[in-house]
Amino acid sequence: MWLNFKEEVKDKLRRREYKPLLVVFFEVVLILVFTFSLINPNKDIFSLISPIPVTRASSGNEVFGFAPYWKFDNLDNIDFSVLTTFAYFGIPVNPDGSLDTTDQGYATFKSDKASQIFSKAHKYGTKVVLTLTQMDNASINSLMDSKDAQNTTINEAIKEVKSAGIDGVNIDFEYVGNPGDDYKNKFSEFVYNFVQKLHREVPNSRLTVSVYASSVKDPKIYDIPRIAKYSDGIFMMAYDFATSTSDEAIPTAPLYGHKEGKYWYDVATAVEDFLKIMPSNKLILGVPWYGYNYPVNSPSVKASVNQGYYTYYWYRYRRYSEYHSNSSVAQTYTFANDLIKESNTSIEKITTGWDQYGQVGYKAYYDSDSGTWRMIFLEDAKSMSIKYDFAKSKNLAGVGIWALGFDEGKKEMWTVLKEKFGQKLAVNAAEIQ
Repeated sequence: MWLNFKEEVKDKLRRREYKPLLVVFFEVVLILVFTFSLINPNKDIFSLISPIPVTRASSGNEVFGFAPYWKFDNLDNIDFSVLTTFAYFGIPVNPDGSLDTTDQGYATFKSDKASQIFSKAHKYGTKVVLTLTQMDNASINSLMDSKDAQNTTINEAIKEVKSAGIDGVNIDFEYVGNPGDDYKNKFSEFVYNFVQKLHREVPNSRLTVSVYASSVKDPKIYDIPRIAKYSDGIFMMAYDFATSTSDEAIPTAPLYGHKEGKYWYDVATAVEDFLKIMPSNKLILGVPWYGYNYPVNSPSVKASVNQGYYTYYWYRYRRYSEYHSNSSVAQTYTFANDLIKESNTSIEKITTGWDQYGQVGYKAYYDSDSGTWRMIFLEDAKSMSIKYDFAKSKNLAGVGIWALGFDEGKKEMWTVLKEKFGQKLAVNAAEIQ
């Protein structure tokens, strides 16, 4: 009987009555794709092929960018052939450990728009991670005091990672003040437990932790050696050395100047302090694609700021502000560059300068409406090039960006990234069209 069947198959193959196996395979794949698209019309089937392997720039470095949900309409500028990790920002964590599903960050994360961007990132070999946020001391303390709450966060976050077909998590809990060693231990254990379960349940996944640049000088809840050991990487938020409340106009991310007595701290000293207690290949240097616009009597490095009144407020973790001529405000790279230019008739007497210690330039203009000068230290291709060379000279894991979308319509920031770090090894962008 078996011999008769074999002979019959051979005969039908000779007469081409059976389809080649390769044709059958592709027909089955097409049927599955079509069925999936009917069941899930808003999902890209390729998003299920996840997590993707770790990708690096051709230099071997990470290029890690945060994408705030409120900038999701301004992300067309991203060069995914350069970006290695797209960090969605973010979903707040409640004191009981649950994810805040009432927040707009959660709604945007679950949207079709987010799914499309995640899918596009994956097609270019860019990893996608979910940022969990908490900016309130009391809420962080409540979470750290409860193992059940911590497990709730871990379980719910992993569920969302799996559901979205993405590749990991970034923890951004920004604590103010020093809660003592007990909370440092609890936070470190939370990171350890999170990493262990995430790696078990999501193969090839990654967990990174965002920390202040001053976290060695002033640890707060961050035990840097333990977090570096447990996690897949530390994102140093190497910015906000000066903020909108500063009394002097200084760079938000001065590269040098601390040892010379110019600044209270700087990026180079912070990196030096970190590398004394953790490996360089786990440290990502975050840089700002924004600056603070200050009212001053006369533009110069460390000019006194004429602080009038403020019209800004915080809701959860995001700063909201209205622009007033006599207040200091944060401005994105694109906004500041579009504002301070000769063709803008609302301003006059534009001038520029360079901080030899901070290794960053400033732009200034006279605001006739308020009768005062305004100035902003703003990272650009020149200063970024210097910072990227610094990161490479220290053999850091790579660099990071706060934030994607702040460069809307400007290509120069991506040009310098590509020049310094190259296109990702895992991707030939010419093939992805």
